[in-house]
Amino acid sequence: MFSLQGRVALVTGASGVLGAHFARVLHGAGASVALAARREAATAALAAELGARAVSVPLDVTAPETIAAGFDAAEAAFGAPCDILVNNAG
Repeated sequence: MFSLQGRVALVTGASGVLGAHFARVLHGAGASVALAARREAATAALAAELGARAVSVPLDVTAPETIAAGFDAAEAAFGAPCDILVNNAG
């Protein structure tokens, strides 16, 4: 498998089965992963499961005002802007 070490990914819809799978694969390849979804409890649980390099960020793709805030939260958590976007919500 290839390495994504040093990369930051944001996965929307990360509270669902497919989004969580994308997040696990990216994390397993070394990326830091921001888990975004309306169901914050689910993304917080996934972040706890993944451990280091994973964070839950509040983001609802149907509410434009939350999108920039979600990316800002990811950048603040990892100290770098997102390199990868998995637009899985919806």
